[in-house]
Amino acid sequence: MEKSLLIFNRYADKGKHKNSYGKIMDAIKLADIPVEATISQYSGHSIELAERGVKDGFEKIIAVGGDGSVNEVANGIIRAQQKGYGNAALGIIPNGRGNDFGYAVKIPQDLNGSIQILKNDRRLTIDVGKVQWDENERYFLNGGGMGFDSAINFYASKSRFSGFSSYGIGLIKAVFRDFRQEQALITAPGFAFNEPVLFVAFLNGKREGGGFILAPDFDIQDGLLNVCIVGRGSSLPKLLPLIPRFLSGELDHPEIVTVKTPRLEVNVKGQGFIGQVDGECIFTEETNLVAEIAAEKIELITDFKMRESHG
Repeated sequence: MEKSLLIFNRYADKGKHKNSYGKIMDAIKLADIPVEATISQYSGHSIELAERGVKDGFEKIIAVGGDGSVNEVANGIIRAQQKGYGNAALGIIPNGRGNDFGYAVKIPQDLNGSIQILKNDRRLTIDVGKVQWDENERYFLNGGGMGFDSAINFYASKSRFSGFSSYGIGLIKAVFRDFRQEQALITAPGFAFNEPVLFVAFLNGKREGGGFILAPDFDIQDGLLNVCIVGRGSSLPKLLPLIPRFLSGELDHPEIVTVKTPRLEVNVKGQGFIGQVDGECIFTEETNLVAEIAAEKIELITDFKMRESHG
């Protein structure tokens, strides 16, 4: 039988997670899924735990938390791949703030539903994104960006609220503190954009921010990022009414530019932006980044199939 390591993030959703460690372990035991479990102690710890888990022979690593928790575990699995330790499949039990990636790949938000996915143990090999900035790099599964959307996420993470409510608070704060556009040159193979930008997002998954659908036609196996660029110098009264479109995924609008690409480069000519990947802030003022589909892949435990999603 394959060895499974469960990594529980005690700080997911600011420690307000709906399912406690004990409740999750009881449900895992009831489902007769043998696992060894550990609890992450600090930011970045799950990366180390996942990498060490692969090195120690665990063939499944189960992330318990939100998108940030899943991101850390995925980065640990990829590090283990790169160091030649082997590989492990990624399992997810959603227990965080946004859970956007789990939503995209049809991982149920309820505990028993997500555990049933683990028990079914079906696999899907998916794309992994990578972002590079200022000699740093980070892999991601769902997506990232820089600008106003990342500011919303940043303030949501500081809010005392959880779930989608925290993003509402983040939106209000970002409107007053970070609603600005900067001239940016955004390039991709066969594509160039040189206009004022409010934000640029690049997704492997379907949505971000707990419900903003910026990639309604996403495909996690096509080797492409779904890029969404918003701004074009338009005023606040013109841009704020776009919010319902982001909630419904209706992106056909003059102030919204979309493109699919394996690689994207962003060069901001003015003041730097806040940036994030998988809901985690990676910088608070940066002007340049490169996002791309990485050479590495992740084997995901899920019943989801892309052909069914388009069928």
